[in-house]
Amino acid sequence: MRSPPSPMLARMGMQLFLISLAILFAASIVAIVIIRNSNPNWGEGSPRIPDLAWLSTAVMLLVSLFSQLGFGAIRRDSARWFRICMVLVLVLGFLFLFLQDQVWKQMLAAGDENSFSASTSLHGWCIFVLGLLHAFHVAGGLIFQGYVTTHAFGGGYWSLHCEMVRHVNLYWHFLDAVWVGLFAFLLWLT
Repeated sequence: MRSPPSPMLARMGMQLFLISLAILFAASIVAIVIIRNSNPNWGEGSPRIPDLAWLSTAVMLLVSLFSQLGFGAIRRDSARWFRICMVLVLVLGFLFLFLQDQVWKQMLAAGDENSFSASTSLHGWCIFVLGLLHAFHVAGGLIFQGYVTTHAFGGGYWSLHCEMVRHVNLYWHFLDAVWVGLFAFLLWLT
């Protein structure tokens, strides 16, 4: 029977994973900047980003906050507070995805149908791709979070056995930082 990887190897694997995701997001932004600079009609007929996007950004910040609070709780062996935080992270993660869906729908409804959509304009396509790319990673994080939350209710973590919680916490901090950067970039794009 194989033994699980050492915590150091698991940590290195997580760091390499996050570095590769950072490169993916950075390359996407660079490509969009190149597209934007080569397109003289960029943004014509496009709507502004709805105010609801600010709320979704606040929700993403709360995901990161409750993930950190939960990690701190399990390191202090406060299992009850840890479980509460893990459930809140799940709920807030799903709320973020729901709000992002609403933001996209509002933008499509407010934009000029012929010049702003993922299929008719580079501007709409770029916003859609960046949002969808981040949403896929949030969905992946929710799967990871669901695993951690399920094990939290089974008593699977305590102060000396919480490496998986550390990884999901790091992942949420990463996605939070990526979203804040993407949101600032999207505000610049419009």
